[in-house]
Amino acid sequence: MRASFADDLAVRQQADVSAVGLWRKKVDEVGEAVAVEAVKKSRLSVTTLSYAGGFSGSAGLNFSEALDDGYDALFTAAALGARTLIISTGARGRYTARHEYRLVTQAVRELSFVAEELGVQLAVMPRSSRHAARWTSLHNLADAIALCDATGRKNVGVVYDNFYLAEDADALKFAEQCAEQIFVLQLRDALEMGGAEYAQCVPGSGILPVQETIHCLFESGFTGDVDVQVFSEQLWKQDTVDVVTRCQQQVAELLRTCLVGTTAPLGA
Repeated sequence: MRASFADDLAVRQQADVSAVGLWRKKVDEVGEAVAVEAVKKSRLSVTTLSYAGGFSGSAGLNFSEALDDGYDALFTAAALGARTLIISTGARGRYTARHEYRLVTQAVRELSFVAEELGVQLAVMPRSSRHAARWTSLHNLADAIALCDATGRKNVGVVYDNFYLAEDADALKFAEQCAEQIFVLQLRDALEMGGAEYAQCVPGSGILPVQETIHCLFESGFTGDVDVQVFSEQLWKQDTVDVVTRCQQQVAELLRTCLVGTTAPLGA
């Protein structure tokens, strides 16, 4: 969170990581042209760009402004070579639930046509109500999949974040039925259930069912990217290269262990 854009790329190169998920705020800080050139020089592939959305007005933009911002994010994602643009749809705000749902569905559907032309996927991200704030009114996996289905677009899917879906008791069971609509698996861990958002830990070192999540999704047909995103005041105080290296090694081992004996392919 506190590293510069240049440091983000350099750290992942030093840690021998082949890909990176990017934050728009950091891209904006250096400018799109500089960011694109830096990514090319780094030879890192880009999995995701976060975020676009706020279509309900909860992020301070009206619907038209949020949609325009979504288009800007799409063009940035395409320029960076990102496979997926992550969407945080926005909380309900001043709208009724039905009106807000219509607005969000309309926005995501409209963006999906340009996304298809640019070769970028859209992935909406549900969060538990405790962590949703102004981010989204999608609080479980079923609601997120329903919105994707409502758009009628195959390039619209979801992010499965094992921390934000930890309180969704039906998430893994439902994931078995819709794994192909999950475009990104975002891994984190926590030392206690219901713990603070900024007290997360490296996947596999806490109490969340990380192994079960990996096995379930891949066995059910998930073929998307695996991103590691850990919010931790403690880890941010440590050497960044050491933390990223530890994350990569631990997740790689989790993947090898969880996918042994399954039919799932294990790529880079």
